[in-house]
Amino acid sequence: MTTRRIRLPPGNPATAGARLLVIHGASIGLCVELIDRPVNIGRGRDCEMMIDHASVSRMHCRVWTEEGRFHIRDNGSTNKTLVNGHVVETCELKDGDTIAIGEIVLKFFRRESPEDRYHQAMVEMATVDALTLLPNRRTWRESLERAIAQAQDGSPLSLIFIDLDHFKRVNDELGHLAGDEVLKAVAAVIRDSLTPDCLAGRLGGEEFAIVMPRTALARAVDCAERLRLAIESLTIALPGGPRPVTTSLGVVQWQPGIQTSAEFMRAADLELFRAKSEGRNRVCARAST
Repeated sequence: MTTRRIRLPPGNPATAGARLLVIHGASIGLCVELIDRPVNIGRGRDCEMMIDHASVSRMHCRVWTEEGRFHIRDNGSTNKTLVNGHVVETCELKDGDTIAIGEIVLKFFRRESPEDRYHQAMVEMATVDALTLLPNRRTWRESLERAIAQAQDGSPLSLIFIDLDHFKRVNDELGHLAGDEVLKAVAAVIRDSLTPDCLAGRLGGEEFAIVMPRTALARAVDCAERLRLAIESLTIALPGGPRPVTTSLGVVQWQPGIQTSAEFMRAADLELFRAKSEGRNRVCARAST
């Protein structure tokens, strides 16, 4: 789940511990904790809560607090802002209110309310891979789309694809439970390697990926190489004793000429294939064009 913390003005303790959570549509699981400053919600890259979907206006609506109460205001959006099914211009938000902006549905919660905990659990089930506890493919792909949209200002963006070498042998020779232990151990190394603005995900099977905003190719390659070495040094208790685990990694940097996230992913996949074909347990990289 992607969480951002937005500070709101200090003062009345009633303002503490509120959050906005996307519960339906694009960016499901995106969560902003409201702490001490207003939040603009929209498609624009300068929004504190950016939701990149055609039904959402660039600066769709705004949430702020006054005297311990939260309020929402529509910013003249094309598809309007609805609270509990009613079109609003400005209104006060209550715990559990449903906010619709275009095709996207959010919930407003006072943090740690029973409904908040319930929705957090439901969103986690929909967005997190249960085995590795990394974001699942859909959630990770949405994060990649947001990162590409934000990279339009010229900041670098890199992508790492990771695939375990000869993983089928583990499943065939030791069983799927042993394979699960390997996947969990590798996922833990990946999580520990990340900086706060990077996001890893499990794409499926033994394939993982990391999107790295504001990261040029050389730095991403360094990160990939450190990750490769860390995985290679793993000691995983398996039936019959420890077994070496290695990975092949493909790294690319996004360039303005690229058209879609699918092309970006294809470029990383080609570098991953090159790492496999050149002997595995290595990093291959190039700037995406």
